Amino acid sequence: MRITPVLAAAFGLAFASGPVHAAPVAATWAGAWGYAPADAGPTEELLPPGTYRYRVRLTQGGSAIQATFSNAEGDAPLALTAATIASPLTNRGTEIAPQTVHALTFSGKPGAALPKGQALMSDPLTIPLTNGQDVIVSVTFSTPTRAPQTNLGIEMAFSPASSAAVFQTIQARSWLSLVSVRAAQAPCTVVAFGDSITDGFDSLSAETRGWPGRLAERMAPLAPNRRCSVVNMGISGNRVLRQGRGMSALDRFWRDVASVPNVTHVIFLEGINDIGAGSDEGADAVKPEELIHGYRQFVARAHALGIKVIGATMTPALHAGYMSPMKEKTRVAVNSAIRNRNIFDGVVDFEAAVRDPAKPSDLRREFDPGDHLHPNDAGLRAMGDAVDLRMLTPVR
Repeated sequence: MRITPVLAAAFGLAFASGPVHAAPVAATWAGAWGYAPADAGPTEELLPPGTYRYRVRLTQGGSAIQATFSNAEGDAPLALTAATIASPLTNRGTEIAPQTVHALTFSGKPGAALPKGQALMSDPLTIPLTNGQDVIVSVTFSTPTRAPQTNLGIEMAFSPASSAAVFQTIQARSWLSLVSVRAAQAPCTVVAFGDSITDGFDSLSAETRGWPGRLAERMAPLAPNRRCSVVNMGISGNRVLRQGRGMSALDRFWRDVASVPNVTHVIFLEGINDIGAGSDEGADAVKPEELIHGYRQFVARAHALGIKVIGATMTPALHAGYMSPMKEKTRVAVNSAIRNRNIFDGVVDFEAAVRDPAKPSDLRREFDPGDHLHPNDAGLRAMGDAVDLRMLTPVR
């Protein structure tokens, strides 16, 4: 359970007489949306100065909002000159409704430097927000930027500084890494942590973003004292033990989990990239016990902060391009350990939700988009539906 400071009374301390009244419950900051930073390779396009817009679906309502922009894995300092939050004009896209624009500030100023390797959090902005609401976050840079490419469905638009605010949709990873809200009730916050299957590879809508978005949809109608917000911190190509796309899962725990306000649970789905990128045999082969050790290390980090970790079985991938029968044996062995070795505080069996009953090492045909690795929209929906909400009860 989450760690809470304990106040101890000293000997001889006198207590006032009279009736005791419970103190009012203070509002809590909680993560409402996330997009983990990833490295931008030197071959990726250098984007000119200008304004970038992101459409964000909040998984928690509240009375104030903060935005965090990250240059954690960038290759150069950035100059952030302005940022705003507004309501969208339509049900899709990043066009802004007139008269809804609110400026964000940074220590009271409209902009700030964003050094290489750093993150920048805005001041709180007091505005009413509802669970499931879409907002448009805009950020303007006066320096060239190099954003990692992505084939994910996030809504992102760009307008060069030299244009008359003519926006075009682009494929690039967001500098916006976290949106938090101040909520009267925020009993639990779930971080969905993983690789491309969590990130939302070619899947569902820009707002839903894969199985974590489907989980948030299921949470939405629950009573406020039972509803968890959901923060997606998947990175396509990420690994548990070594750097893949972005730093390893063990290294990025502190940045992408511990930094999320009010985090109480993590749903952890990683390991297939470790297995697939390794060899069948020899020193470069990833053995089941190595991954299991990595899982235990991740859980130890979380437990030190009072965070529960729900382990997810890896989905079938035998015929994916980087897999083999030997690697498939490793995946099966690790999944068995996830189910049976009490590594995690709970288990969600994503493999069972999407595997072909006749060929368990493959995705069900209706869930396979053709790459035999990433479940399609229907498969991701089935994964989101497979999470037992009873595992996500408030832990305080």
